[in-house]
Amino acid sequence: MALFQGIFFSILGLGLLGVAYQSLARGWLPFGSNGFKGRLEWRRDEQPGLFWLAWAMYATAGLVMAVFALGLLLGVSTPLPLR
Repeated sequence: MALFQGIFFSILGLGLLGVAYQSLARGWLPFGSNGFKGRLEWRRDEQPGLFWLAWAMYATAGLVMAVFALGLLLGVSTPLPLR
């Protein structure tokens, strides 16, 4: 179970870090659904405060997941319970 969780969290963590890295070049971050209007996007040029807040959240969550996954794969962290 630790191997599966380690691979799963590493994919999620590296994916979030990848989205945060790509947003620096693109200038926008997806941030969920906006109802019937499509997805909610925060643009660096229009809403810089929200963009950088979302970027910090993406980067922090990705880093935490990647470090936790590394701990799982190395046997330092305990796997999450199934129940």
